Amino acid sequence: MKNLVIGDSSQLAQYFCKNSCKIISSRNLPFNDLMKIKWEKIFLCFAEQRTFIENDDEIFCKVNVQYTLEIIKKLVLCSKKIIVYSTAELWNKIDKPTINLSDSFIYDKTPYIESKKKLYDLVKSDSYMSKKVLFMFPVNFNSIYRKPGSLFGKIFDSIKNKKKISIGDTYFYRDLVHPKFVVKKSLEANTDLIIGSGRLTFVNDFIRDLYHFSNMNYEDFVEENNIFSLNTKRNIYYLNSPKVLYSYQELLEDTLKEL
Repeated sequence: MKNLVIGDSSQLAQYFCKNSCKIISSRNLPFNDLMKIKWEKIFLCFAEQRTFIENDDEIFCKVNVQYTLEIIKKLVLCSKKIIVYSTAELWNKIDKPTINLSDSFIYDKTPYIESKKKLYDLVKSDSYMSKKVLFMFPVNFNSIYRKPGSLFGKIFDSIKNKKKISIGDTYFYRDLVHPKFVVKKSLEANTDLIIGSGRLTFVNDFIRDLYHFSNMNYEDFVEENNIFSLNTKRNIYYLNSPKVLYSYQELLEDTLKEL
Protein backbone atom coordinates (compact mmCIF):
# COMPACT_ATOMS: atom_id res chain seq x y z
CA MET A 1 0.00 0.00 0.00
CA LYS A 2 1.48 3.33 -1.07
CA ASN A 3 1.58 6.69 0.62
CA LEU A 4 0.20 9.78 -1.10
CA VAL A 5 1.89 13.19 -0.85
CA ILE A 6 -0.20 16.19 -1.90
CA GLY A 7 1.73 19.37 -2.66
CA ASP A 8 4.56 18.53 -5.05
CA SER A 9 6.15 21.99 -4.93
CA SER A 10 6.45 22.12 -1.15
CA GLN A 11 9.76 21.80 0.68
CA LEU A 12 8.66 18.61 2.41
CA ALA A 13 7.56 16.85 -0.77
CA GLN A 14 11.14 16.89 -2.06
CA TYR A 15 12.24 14.53 0.72
CA PHE A 16 9.68 11.74 0.37
CA CYS A 17 10.85 8.60 -1.44
CA LYS A 18 9.29 8.51 -4.89
CA ASN A 19 9.42 4.69 -4.90
CA SER A 20 7.08 4.38 -1.94
CA CYS A 21 5.03 7.56 -2.37
CA LYS A 22 2.88 9.02 -5.10
CA ILE A 23 3.61 12.76 -5.14
CA ILE A 24 1.09 15.06 -6.82
CA SER A 25 0.07 18.70 -7.08
CA SER A 26 -2.63 20.03 -4.79
CA ARG A 27 -4.32 21.74 -7.73
CA ASN A 28 -7.26 20.09 -9.49
CA LEU A 29 -7.07 16.90 -7.49
CA PRO A 30 -8.56 13.85 -9.26
CA PHE A 31 -10.65 12.81 -6.27
CA ASN A 32 -12.50 10.02 -8.07
CA ASP A 33 -9.25 8.31 -9.05
CA LEU A 34 -7.60 8.87 -5.68
CA MET A 35 -10.56 7.43 -3.80
CA LYS A 36 -10.30 4.14 -5.70
CA ILE A 37 -7.00 3.41 -3.94
CA LYS A 38 -6.49 2.37 -0.32
CA TRP A 39 -3.68 4.61 0.93
CA GLU A 40 -1.52 3.86 3.95
CA LYS A 41 -0.94 7.53 4.76
CA ILE A 42 -1.81 10.74 2.97
CA PHE A 43 0.47 13.71 3.65
CA LEU A 44 -0.95 17.21 3.07
CA CYS A 45 2.16 19.29 2.37
CA PHE A 46 0.81 22.15 0.28
CA ALA A 47 0.72 25.86 1.24
CA GLU A 48 3.53 25.49 3.78
CA GLN A 49 5.45 28.53 2.48
CA ARG A 50 2.65 31.09 2.58
CA THR A 51 3.77 32.27 6.01
CA PHE A 52 5.64 35.29 4.70
CA ILE A 53 4.49 35.60 1.09
CA GLU A 54 0.88 36.45 1.78
CA ASN A 55 -0.64 38.03 4.83
CA ASP A 56 -4.29 37.92 3.90
CA ASP A 57 -6.92 36.33 6.15
CA GLU A 58 -9.10 35.27 3.22
CA ILE A 59 -6.27 33.47 1.40
CA PHE A 60 -5.19 31.57 4.50
CA CYS A 61 -8.78 30.64 5.31
CA LYS A 62 -9.46 29.36 1.79
CA VAL A 63 -6.31 27.26 1.51
CA ASN A 64 -5.32 26.28 5.05
CA VAL A 65 -8.85 25.72 6.32
CA GLN A 66 -11.56 25.33 3.68
CA TYR A 67 -9.62 23.54 0.95
CA THR A 68 -7.64 21.40 3.38
CA LEU A 69 -10.84 20.38 5.15
CA GLU A 70 -12.47 19.51 1.82
CA ILE A 71 -9.55 17.21 0.98
CA ILE A 72 -9.62 15.57 4.40
CA LYS A 73 -13.36 14.88 4.26
CA LYS A 74 -13.06 13.18 0.88
CA LEU A 75 -9.83 11.24 1.32
CA VAL A 76 -10.26 10.19 4.94
CA LEU A 77 -12.46 7.38 3.63
CA CYS A 78 -9.68 5.81 1.55
CA SER A 79 -6.68 6.09 3.87
CA LYS A 80 -5.56 4.69 7.18
CA LYS A 81 -4.20 8.05 8.31
CA ILE A 82 -4.01 11.60 6.99
CA ILE A 83 -1.05 13.70 8.09
CA VAL A 84 -1.64 17.45 8.37
CA TYR A 85 1.23 19.86 8.89
CA SER A 86 0.45 22.55 11.41
CA THR A 87 3.15 24.61 13.16
CA ALA A 88 5.00 24.81 16.47
CA GLU A 89 4.40 28.57 16.23
CA LEU A 90 1.11 27.82 18.01
CA TRP A 91 3.23 27.99 21.19
CA ASN A 92 5.30 31.06 20.27
CA LYS A 93 4.12 33.04 23.31
CA ILE A 94 4.58 30.29 25.88
CA ASP A 95 6.22 31.48 29.09
CA LYS A 96 8.57 28.52 29.56
CA PRO A 97 11.53 27.25 27.53
CA THR A 98 10.15 23.89 26.37
CA ILE A 99 6.91 22.82 24.71
CA ASN A 100 4.81 19.64 24.91
CA LEU A 101 1.59 18.54 23.26
CA SER A 102 -0.04 18.86 26.67
CA ASP A 103 0.63 22.62 26.68
CA SER A 104 -2.25 24.86 25.62
CA PHE A 105 -1.73 26.90 22.48
CA ILE A 106 -0.63 30.47 23.16
CA TYR A 107 0.59 32.58 20.28
CA ASP A 108 0.81 35.93 18.55
CA LYS A 109 -2.20 36.09 16.27
CA THR A 110 -1.39 36.19 12.56
CA PRO A 111 -3.61 35.03 9.67
CA TYR A 112 -1.32 32.04 9.07
CA ILE A 113 -1.26 30.78 12.66
CA GLU A 114 -4.96 31.50 13.16
CA SER A 115 -5.76 29.36 10.11
CA LYS A 116 -3.75 26.47 11.58
CA LYS A 117 -5.61 26.73 14.88
CA LYS A 118 -8.99 26.91 13.13
CA LEU A 119 -8.30 23.76 11.09
CA TYR A 120 -7.10 21.91 14.19
CA ASP A 121 -10.28 22.80 16.10
CA LEU A 122 -12.55 21.77 13.22
CA VAL A 123 -10.89 18.38 12.78
CA LYS A 124 -10.72 17.63 16.50
CA SER A 125 -14.41 18.47 16.90
CA ASP A 126 -15.35 15.64 14.52
CA SER A 127 -15.08 12.22 16.19
CA TYR A 128 -14.39 10.31 12.96
CA MET A 129 -11.85 12.70 11.49
CA SER A 130 -10.05 13.14 14.78
CA LYS A 131 -9.30 9.40 14.90
CA LYS A 132 -7.80 9.31 11.42
CA VAL A 133 -6.07 12.68 11.11
CA LEU A 134 -2.68 13.26 12.73
CA PHE A 135 -1.30 16.75 13.25
CA MET A 136 2.42 17.40 12.92
CA PHE A 137 3.72 20.56 14.58
CA PRO A 138 7.20 21.12 13.10
CA VAL A 139 9.58 23.76 14.37
CA ASN A 140 11.31 25.97 11.81
CA PHE A 141 12.73 23.96 8.89
CA ASN A 142 14.71 25.19 5.90
CA SER A 143 16.19 23.84 2.69
CA ILE A 144 17.24 24.98 -0.77
CA TYR A 145 13.57 24.65 -1.73
CA ARG A 146 12.67 27.55 0.55
CA LYS A 147 11.11 30.46 -1.34
CA PRO A 148 13.52 33.36 -2.08
CA GLY A 149 11.77 35.93 0.12
CA SER A 150 12.51 34.17 3.40
CA LEU A 151 15.66 34.59 5.50
CA PHE A 152 17.10 31.20 4.60
CA GLY A 153 15.94 31.54 1.02
CA LYS A 154 18.23 34.57 0.82
CA ILE A 155 21.08 32.78 2.61
CA PHE A 156 21.00 29.73 0.35
CA ASP A 157 20.78 31.87 -2.78
CA SER A 158 23.75 33.92 -1.58
CA ILE A 159 25.91 30.86 -0.94
CA LYS A 160 24.96 28.99 -4.11
CA ASN A 161 25.34 32.01 -6.39
CA LYS A 162 28.03 33.99 -4.50
CA LYS A 163 25.66 36.94 -4.07
CA LYS A 164 25.81 39.74 -1.53
CA ILE A 165 22.67 40.11 0.56
CA SER A 166 21.20 42.19 3.35
CA ILE A 167 19.44 40.49 6.27
CA GLY A 168 17.77 41.52 9.51
CA ASP A 169 18.30 40.29 13.05
CA THR A 170 19.61 36.72 13.35
CA TYR A 171 21.03 37.04 16.86
CA PHE A 172 18.55 34.76 18.55
CA TYR A 173 17.99 31.09 19.39
CA ARG A 174 15.55 28.76 17.66
CA ASP A 175 14.80 25.07 17.46
CA LEU A 176 15.87 24.38 13.87
CA VAL A 177 15.64 21.20 11.80
CA HIS A 178 15.96 20.19 8.17
CA PRO A 179 12.83 19.09 6.23
CA LYS A 180 14.48 15.69 5.74
CA PHE A 181 14.09 15.15 9.49
CA VAL A 182 10.48 16.40 9.44
CA VAL A 183 9.60 13.84 6.76
CA LYS A 184 11.35 11.04 8.65
CA LYS A 185 9.41 11.74 11.85
CA SER A 186 6.15 12.11 9.88
CA LEU A 187 6.56 8.70 8.29
CA GLU A 188 7.13 7.16 11.72
CA ALA A 189 4.28 9.00 13.44
CA ASN A 190 1.21 7.22 14.78
CA THR A 191 -0.04 10.09 16.91
CA ASP A 192 0.02 13.90 16.92
CA LEU A 193 3.61 15.08 17.20
CA ILE A 194 5.72 18.18 17.76
CA ILE A 195 8.68 17.71 15.43
CA GLY A 196 11.74 19.39 16.88
CA SER A 197 15.36 18.72 17.70
CA GLY A 198 15.07 18.95 21.47
CA ARG A 199 17.73 21.69 21.59
CA LEU A 200 18.37 25.28 20.54
CA THR A 201 20.51 26.68 17.73
CA PHE A 202 21.91 30.21 17.72
CA VAL A 203 20.76 31.29 14.27
CA ASN A 204 23.63 33.66 13.45
CA ASP A 205 26.21 31.00 14.35
CA PHE A 206 24.47 28.52 12.07
CA ILE A 207 24.43 30.97 9.17
CA ARG A 208 28.11 31.81 9.68
CA ASP A 209 28.96 28.10 9.70
CA LEU A 210 27.14 27.64 6.39
CA TYR A 211 29.33 30.32 4.81
CA HIS A 212 32.48 29.05 6.51
CA PHE A 213 32.07 25.46 5.33
CA SER A 214 31.22 26.75 1.86
CA ASN A 215 34.63 28.49 1.82
CA MET A 216 33.05 31.94 1.92
CA ASN A 217 33.63 34.81 4.32
CA TYR A 218 30.35 35.81 5.99
CA GLU A 219 31.34 39.49 6.24
CA ASP A 220 32.08 39.66 2.52
CA PHE A 221 28.59 38.55 1.53
CA VAL A 222 26.21 39.56 4.32
CA GLU A 223 25.18 43.02 5.41
CA GLU A 224 23.39 43.02 8.75
CA ASN A 225 20.55 45.48 9.25
CA ASN A 226 19.83 44.63 12.86
CA ILE A 227 17.12 46.63 14.54
CA PHE A 228 17.11 45.78 18.22
CA SER A 229 14.27 47.00 20.38
CA LEU A 230 13.96 46.72 24.12
CA ASN A 231 10.20 46.57 23.59
CA THR A 232 10.43 43.49 21.36
CA LYS A 233 10.79 40.20 23.17
CA ARG A 234 11.41 37.08 21.10
CA ASN A 235 10.29 34.01 23.02
CA ILE A 236 12.77 31.15 23.11
CA TYR A 237 11.23 27.69 23.14
CA TYR A 238 12.06 24.21 21.92
CA LEU A 239 10.70 20.68 22.03
CA ASN A 240 10.78 19.14 25.49
CA SER A 241 12.75 15.92 25.04
CA PRO A 242 14.88 13.84 27.44
CA LYS A 243 17.53 13.65 24.72
CA VAL A 244 18.57 15.52 21.60
CA LEU A 245 16.65 14.07 18.64
CA TYR A 246 18.49 15.90 15.88
CA SER A 247 21.99 17.23 16.51
CA TYR A 248 23.58 20.45 15.32
CA GLN A 249 26.03 18.39 13.28
CA GLU A 250 23.15 16.64 11.51
CA LEU A 251 21.48 19.98 10.78
CA LEU A 252 24.72 21.39 9.39
CA GLU A 253 25.51 18.32 7.28
CA ASP A 254 22.00 17.95 5.87
CA THR A 255 21.98 21.62 4.88
CA LEU A 256 25.50 21.75 3.44
CA LYS A 257 24.87 18.70 1.24
CA GLU A 258 22.46 20.81 -0.78
CA LEU A 259 24.68 23.87 -1.22
